[in-house]
Amino acid sequence: MIVTLKHIQEHLTACSSTFIPSLDSYVNIDDYSKKIFEQATLFTKFDGDKLVGLVAAYDNSTEKFGWITNVSVDPEYSRKGIASELLNECNKYFENKKYFSIFLEVFSDNEKAIKLYAKHGFINHKIKDNKMTLKQQLTQRDYNQELKDTSDHKYAYNFDFDVMHHYMIESFKHHFVKGNCLELGSFKGDFTKRLIPYFDDITCVEASDEAIEISKQNLKGNITYFNSLFETIELPKKYDNIILTHVLEHIDDPVGLLSRIKNEWLSDEGKLFVVCPNANAPSRQIAVKMGLITHNSAITPAEAEHGHRITYSLDTLERDASEGGLNVIYRSGIFFKALANFQWDQLLNTDIISKEYLDGCFQLGQQYPDLCSSIMLICKKN
Repeated sequence: MIVTLKHIQEHLTACSSTFIPSLDSYVNIDDYSKKIFEQATLFTKFDGDKLVGLVAAYDNSTEKFGWITNVSVDPEYSRKGIASELLNECNKYFENKKYFSIFLEVFSDNEKAIKLYAKHGFINHKIKDNKMTLKQQLTQRDYNQELKDTSDHKYAYNFDFDVMHHYMIESFKHHFVKGNCLELGSFKGDFTKRLIPYFDDITCVEASDEAIEISKQNLKGNITYFNSLFETIELPKKYDNIILTHVLEHIDDPVGLLSRIKNEWLSDEGKLFVVCPNANAPSRQIAVKMGLITHNSAITPAEAEHGHRITYSLDTLERDASEGGLNVIYRSGIFFKALANFQWDQLLNTDIISKEYLDGCFQLGQQYPDLCSSIMLICKKN
């Protein structure tokens, strides 16, 4: 049966009172029906020509997640498993598209709906006002595999290690707080090594056990390692400096992580240092004009293989920091960059690029943060 706008309008009108609160108390049903008819992917159940069940979901292809905006069953057809059937269809649809997760929003006092969603693997993502955002994770990740180079893309380039890490420290060091340090996503210890001169007590959390073993072999000092996911680890203390360099874009639930940092791990006077690749870097904008990627914030297949979940710009990074309850006290960019990393690696093997030129790119990046290789925020709790 082909779904029409009239089907949706009649169905939602019939179901309005089954929502908590009633649907017509917070949306205009005709306008809402038109929006999901035109913009959403629909999963439907008919009895003859009557629409009796509807799940509608928006498709965020940029960040590879689905957002369920409606789950409804005609009250005459309740307790027949229709909602579960349609949720399973929706789940399969986004799984087949290789999406990372599905989200939905429900009023906090709608216990019946929350129990239904829990049976389908949805867990609490965040609570704001009187609404809960629930999330279902679709893909299982192999963190050791994500660290490996692909056929056409390295996980990390010499440009990252030799240039960007140096200028990240230059950007951080004047803002460090006296005390200990937590590095989330320490990889093989390449950036950890640069932190050792500044801190006597360093804790590293890394999901890849292979990366941790390499770091342990190469680094000396008072470093404590945890091989764990950020989402599940219980850390023994609070930290005065928390470092996230090129990590947040890999996280399935970045706002959830930022919220944990603020509520559980960051000391009262501590600072969080966040650096992410920049969607608006000139090298990326040039790639768009060349037709290599579709838009500035696109996730390329190679980036997806390396576990990228989002490509941030300054505004979206600040949005997530704010959603996580953090106060941004400083923002900047790190290194003006018009060439891709692999091109920089080739140049660094020549005498074309001088230290003075690199310093100039670093200083220019502070003047034009939105045109940098990476963007940076420093955040506090209050």
